[in-house]
Amino acid sequence: MPLEETVLSTVLAQVSRRILEKLEKGKKLSTEDILLLYMDMNYTELREIKEELRELRRELKQETARLDQRIDETNKRIDEVNKRLDETNKRIDDTNKRIDTMYRELGQRIDDTNKRIDTMYRELSRRIEETREQLSQQMSKMEAGLTARIDEANKRIDRLYELQAAARKEK
Repeated sequence: MPLEETVLSTVLAQVSRRILEKLEKGKKLSTEDILLLYMDMNYTELREIKEELRELRRELKQETARLDQRIDETNKRIDEVNKRLDETNKRIDDTNKRIDTMYRELGQRIDDTNKRIDTMYRELSRRIEETREQLSQQMSKMEAGLTARIDEANKRIDRLYELQAAARKEK
């Protein structure tokens, strides 16, 4: 408590005691006496209010410190969660990279397989065409041979009919 307050408090306390002694003796109080008693009462109340304010400030500082500590703890927890999220994001990124790599490799393998299929298709188409041409040539040869044999057989049949018709005429 500052010196002025201490002096004022002491003076008001002494004046109030003197006024109370006047009252005990049954003397009439002057306006100044009543005013001084009223000032002492207000000063006492003001001191009590100041003391309550000091107490409230102490409590507020303690509560602020407690809240600061809780905020720090919460921030630490948030930092830990952010760290775990960063780690999870890194794992997701790594997984995505592996998937992209596998996708490219699989795409390349599919392209290679398609090229092999195209090559095999062309080779088989060429071989089928060659075989078709060979068969066509052989069939043409066989057809020509069969046609020649059928013509020869027809000539022999015609000759037999002629011989039979001649034999009937002779009879």
